[in-house]
Amino acid sequence: MNTASLSHREKLLAFAGILTVLFLSSLNLTVVGSAMPRVIADLGGFHLYAWAFTAYSLATTVTIPVVGTISDKYGRRPLILLGILIFALGSVGLGFVQSMEQLIILRAVQGIGGGTLMAMSFTAIADLFTPIERGRYQGYTGAVWGVSSVVGPLVGGFLTDHLGWRSVFFVNLPFAVLAAFFVWRFFRLPAPGAKGKFDALGAALLAGTVVSLTLAMSWGGGTYAWGSGRILGLLAVTVLLGAAYGWHSRRQERPILDLRLLRDRGIAVASFAGFLMSAGMYAAILYLPLYMQGVRGSSASGSGLALTPLMVGLIVTSTISGQIVSRTGRYKWLINVGALVAAGALFLSASLSLTTPLWIAVGLMVLLGFGLGPVNSQLTLAVQNAAPREKLGSATSGNQFFRQIGGTLAVSLFGALVNSQLAQNLGAQLPAAATALPAQFQDAVANPNLLTSAQAQEQLGGALGQLGHAELLTPILNALRSVMVGAIDHVFLISAVLVALAFVLTLVLPERPLATRPVKAAKDGAVAAD
Repeated sequence: MNTASLSHREKLLAFAGILTVLFLSSLNLTVVGSAMPRVIADLGGFHLYAWAFTAYSLATTVTIPVVGTISDKYGRRPLILLGILIFALGSVGLGFVQSMEQLIILRAVQGIGGGTLMAMSFTAIADLFTPIERGRYQGYTGAVWGVSSVVGPLVGGFLTDHLGWRSVFFVNLPFAVLAAFFVWRFFRLPAPGAKGKFDALGAALLAGTVVSLTLAMSWGGGTYAWGSGRILGLLAVTVLLGAAYGWHSRRQERPILDLRLLRDRGIAVASFAGFLMSAGMYAAILYLPLYMQGVRGSSASGSGLALTPLMVGLIVTSTISGQIVSRTGRYKWLINVGALVAAGALFLSASLSLTTPLWIAVGLMVLLGFGLGPVNSQLTLAVQNAAPREKLGSATSGNQFFRQIGGTLAVSLFGALVNSQLAQNLGAQLPAAATALPAQFQDAVANPNLLTSAQAQEQLGGALGQLGHAELLTPILNALRSVMVGAIDHVFLISAVLVALAFVLTLVLPERPLATRPVKAAKDGAVAAD
């Protein structure tokens, strides 16, 4: 794709639009979480709470590979603008919902827009800049993601408290308008024009695979037992549809998720390493706040700032690593070191206890951010540097797809592990009087949210007081903290092993020279400079 028609100023303005697009999609992931408890209180339907997130994640995962392939033919600009429109319409609709069912449907609509924006943001950077320049600008994307992760909970909490939870969904609109203007005005590049028809059957098979896998992972161990007929049936459907997609895609000129790209060692290593690295990322996002807020009672509880140290580390190294790559042309060693640091931080985090000084816990969060920063951004660069020009969108979105699937599996694995630890060990830690409480109290006692919700503690305390056992609340909380910290340590240990495997994988990642000029399509899949 020829970018010579764009001046350096125009490229930077187009990049500003891409960063705004990325900020829009990533901000949504965190800002909504702060409002959801109030949404549930207003609309009811607590049993559908998880679906507000599952619907978005599912729609995003399905959309990413589809739009990546389409963009290789029609270009990124029209899809980015369409993604902004869908995302904005979904946001407006969410501001007027009257039931949880409506909210779930519109979260899925929003997820289609969000998946489009996420996939196109990273691919568009490859369109705007030469391979040697991409490292710097991919590094900025990590910084934007980190900033949105810190700002999102603060904005969401403030708006929910002062303007009501519906305002949270309207905060996206100014960024959507700004992003649309920059992309429409400055991102003017010709479409790649890749040949081949849209593979509708392949899209349906891949979507069915993702939906059945996501449902199995979301319901397994919670709504239904892992050995139940429904979960086993969903897993069987996943395998069958996945196998059918693999067979079908081999016969397509332009499959939705081009598995043939994995024949390139660079793309395969970067994709599977990203899949494994998602475990470390999700372990931190899900369980570091629970440790800091619930187990240790940090003042960050309820403020949305529990992940700030992690994101500070990620912002710093993501930005610096991008500058180093653009100056030296070397990216492999940064990925290697980052994965090793992340694995080490997770191994050390597996020793967190009830008495660990908070400064050590904060330090480990910063260290983990230092490791994740260069890996997240430079793995994308490695994929783009290995992909043939005419399949750049498919390769980039494929890498994002594998990370999404890795995150879905990690969430389910860690959730099942924590539930198992609670079921096995909590009874032995509770005082005898607590184990003899009526059955309706047992679920409340074993609920991890009891550690982070003052309202849940107040409700349980009041109920215990009515039974004449108000004194049991403190020992129940202490027992839950003791078991939970052990479960969290197991989560960190398993994620450390997975990230260590990612580190080993990155050792065999081929480092191809980064061209200083735009690349053109190569028939054999290699990257050729002009």
